[in-house]
Amino acid sequence: MTETMRIWDSLSKTDPKHTKGFKRAGGFSGTAVKPMWVIKRLTEEFGPCGEGWGINEPSFQTVQGNNGEVLVYCTVSGWCGAPTNVLWGVGGDKVVTYIKANEQYSRPERWENDDEAFKKAFTDAIMNAFKFLGVAADVHMGLFDDSKYVKEVAADFADRLKGNGGVHPEGEDWYGAEGPGMSAAEAKKQGLGEAFDGWLGAIDIIPSMEVWKTWCRDHDDEIKTLPRGWRVQIREAVDARKKELGAA
Repeated sequence: MTETMRIWDSLSKTDPKHTKGFKRAGGFSGTAVKPMWVIKRLTEEFGPCGEGWGINEPSFQTVQGNNGEVLVYCTVSGWCGAPTNVLWGVGGDKVVTYIKANEQYSRPERWENDDEAFKKAFTDAIMNAFKFLGVAADVHMGLFDDSKYVKEVAADFADRLKGNGGVHPEGEDWYGAEGPGMSAAEAKKQGLGEAFDGWLGAIDIIPSMEVWKTWCRDHDDEIKTLPRGWRVQIREAVDARKKELGAA
């Protein structure tokens, strides 16, 4: 890693858990990165928003499109390290969208308003500004089109969890990356849904991490079989409780 690529290399990889696929008219599809994850990565790299990085006042422009549509464009500048290190981004969305008639279902043409269009354009502009630092560069460079790459980067982020609270007290990553477990449907069929809710509630009132370790050993075999998504929720609840206990 060279000094000039330090920030880029630090921010360029994207955790697949914080992305989602999308499709647009005309058959175009791609991968979107969750904005809150980008904000978290910027905070990890530079510090709290407003101190190590930030966003300046946006400007908006509405443009009349075809068929009565109305578009909104947002231009915003962000900064990192110091307010003089400025990055610019432009984002856009539709305030009014034209929906053509559908004769098959006897639906006339219509226009739909989006009261969140300005917010979407603003968020889009922020994401585009910080792309210049390399945030989620692998997504923007098309690497997420390669399923092999996605698996590798997912494994990389799973490995990072092992050093950051996502590990069983005895050393086994039992509620993280170890297998999918049973399906959610099967778990509910076996009546584990109520037990799972009870476990989440119990985590919220654990008085110490020593009690948590005992609880792990008592419920180890049961939780190993839970659906992966349920285990992830348990991990997140545990991490949140750890922070609370640490602050207490």
